[in-house]
Amino acid sequence: MSDFTFSDLRGLLAVAESGHLTEASELLDVSQPTLTRRIQRIEKAVGADLFDRSGRRIALNARGRAFLPHARTIVAELAAGTAKVGRLMDPAHGTVRLDFMHSLGTWMVPDLLRDYRALYPHVDIRLHQGAARELVDRVLIDAADLALVGPRPPEAGTGIGWHQLRVQRLALAIPEDHPLAQPGPMPIDIRDARDEGFVGMLPGYGTRLLLDRVTEEAGFHPRLVFESMELTTVAGLVSAGLGVALLPLDDPYLAPRGIVLRPLDPPAHRELGLVWRAGASEAPPVDKFREFIVG
Repeated sequence: MSDFTFSDLRGLLAVAESGHLTEASELLDVSQPTLTRRIQRIEKAVGADLFDRSGRRIALNARGRAFLPHARTIVAELAAGTAKVGRLMDPAHGTVRLDFMHSLGTWMVPDLLRDYRALYPHVDIRLHQGAARELVDRVLIDAADLALVGPRPPEAGTGIGWHQLRVQRLALAIPEDHPLAQPGPMPIDIRDARDEGFVGMLPGYGTRLLLDRVTEEAGFHPRLVFESMELTTVAGLVSAGLGVALLPLDDPYLAPRGIVLRPLDPPAHRELGLVWRAGASEAPPVDKFREFIVG
């Protein structure tokens, strides 16, 4: 089969609609011999004449009428694809795939989206929530453009770009009537809670990664009595006396009642930041949104 081009198909459609080579060539701003060659390339490719010619008139025959809807579909699909690529290249109208941890859905993400949409109201921002480890993996496989996660992933600096946005000191959350609940609150060594039951996040979630790391450094493995996807659930279950938990000390929307937050001693912190594929050539809307977050 011989090759034909997008311009050839546009020429065929113009001739089919006008019925005159002269009119179609004027519409496309090409010479009549050029337009004739375009039609001939398509006819050679499909192996049949598609037009009946009578004097100055030219009309689709049965074979041409059979081919016409497919030609229209090809032209329409290519035009739609070109338009989509153009939108991706437009920072004011493109698409950004943003992932974030559940705990950031009450404050950081809404604040960022509110401010960014005030500047670029037509950007299509597609959101996904999940565990920190899952979100980093989604960025690595190009299922997401950017992700707001914590703690800093081990791939940072190699396969993953990283920018720290905030650091939160970690605390041990204790029921207020528990013997470890000191007024103040006074700092506490997490080893003092090694015999307690822990309410934790599910494996792969950011605060669970931190709990596993902190307790491993302290020389013990926590006894998990419940695992959740939400920090608010963890705090609520601690207040109910189910156990103790590791929580950020200064989360603006985590307002626990009935519990005491004792900062860890030695101090431990929760890093919150933005990740993206290192070295990836992103679309301008993604670059613009990343620049906005990074500041």
